[in-house]
Amino acid sequence: MTGTSLRLLLLQRLLPAMLALLLAGAGTAYWVAWGSATKAYDRALFDATLAVAEQLRVVDGRLQLPLTPQARAVLLTDKFDEMFYAVRGPAREILDGEPGLPLPPPTSPRLAGGEGRVYYDAFLNGRPIRIAALQREIAGQPVTVLAGETLVKRNALVREIILGMLLPELLLILVAVAVVWFGVRSGLRPLSALRQALADRSPSDLRPVEVVVPEEIRPVVTEVNGLLQRLDDSLASQRAFVSDAAHQLRTPIAALQAQVEATLNESPAAERPRLDGILGATQRLAHLVDQLLALARAEPSSTQTQPEIALADVARRVAETWLPAALKKGIDLGFELAPAHVRGNDLLLQELLGNLLDNAIRHTPAGGTITVACGSDDGRAWLAVEDSGPGVPPAERGRVFERFYQTPGSRSEGCGLGLAIVRRIARQHDAVADVDSSPRTGGARFVVRFGAAGQPAP
Repeated sequence: MTGTSLRLLLLQRLLPAMLALLLAGAGTAYWVAWGSATKAYDRALFDATLAVAEQLRVVDGRLQLPLTPQARAVLLTDKFDEMFYAVRGPAREILDGEPGLPLPPPTSPRLAGGEGRVYYDAFLNGRPIRIAALQREIAGQPVTVLAGETLVKRNALVREIILGMLLPELLLILVAVAVVWFGVRSGLRPLSALRQALADRSPSDLRPVEVVVPEEIRPVVTEVNGLLQRLDDSLASQRAFVSDAAHQLRTPIAALQAQVEATLNESPAAERPRLDGILGATQRLAHLVDQLLALARAEPSSTQTQPEIALADVARRVAETWLPAALKKGIDLGFELAPAHVRGNDLLLQELLGNLLDNAIRHTPAGGTITVACGSDDGRAWLAVEDSGPGVPPAERGRVFERFYQTPGSRSEGCGLGLAIVRRIARQHDAVADVDSSPRTGGARFVVRFGAAGQPAP
């Protein structure tokens, strides 16, 4: 089952909160920046209305604004915006300036009572502008002075303030993402060490894991060690049960076989065929018990040592046991032994090769050939047994290592455990057991290829 990456999980929970803070910060920055820019530039507009109001004169009972062309140019000059002004009389008639400048709303509180100033937004020729309005009395006549400008420099100032506030926040988000990404990688390094410690173990190594991890991960390591201990106890109980049961069966089976052989020697010829069948069945039962004992020994055990063993020596010791059986069938049992070393259990390796030879002798016809070979390729040892028997069909090669499985049409009297024991012992030694066709004899060729644990010693 595949889970979500811890980095992505943290980023999924962290980024939305940080983006929300960024948007809130952007809104606050915009509000503060707009308020600051509005206040600063509104004061400048109000100064323009004061300057125009100071120039108003009453001539012949009429209000006039005697501005020279130079003074008018100075009043309307701005580097970024267009400037406008207007002066309206008591009847709101235009006395001077831009007639399109709108008057302030009549409900403006600061103009109540006939005097005061007010700022408001309006449109002139379809463009948004900001206007400052000043109302006062000159020679007993109410006058409204308007000064307006476009919003170019105000918007520019707002953008500068927002960028100045948001860029550090964006950098902070990027730094936070980088800290999460690399921080999680650093924080998970103890888990990588734990994973590597478990991956480097063989199936037989059930010792507790000893890896330095943070306190938050310590309960996981404790549970893993508890599971390994329970698994070791369960395997030990299983091995003990199979071994005890096989040992208990050995004595009565041996006694039964001895009695059948004695009866066979003393019985008349007419009874011998039936007794031969009973003796064969008893021998097969004894062989099955021996196989069960071997299978129990082949189960993973955390107490097994791993000394260096020469495969050629294993082959010589096994040959002493199986050579008589081969000679009895007239089989030519040969050896091609090259230097090859593995680390493992000597008795189990003998059992592995013994089962391969037992299988080969059972399926090789009288007068056939069996060859035991060992060697090393690219620093990895291998052990092979090939025979001149019927071989294993390609469709059955993946199943011959299963327990109690025999190929269809097989006339062997085996119990179907020998090759299962071979695979079990091979796995315990970090090896792989395989079967194909022998190019020399035309029969089956069983090969056990050892992995890293099977490399020769320096």
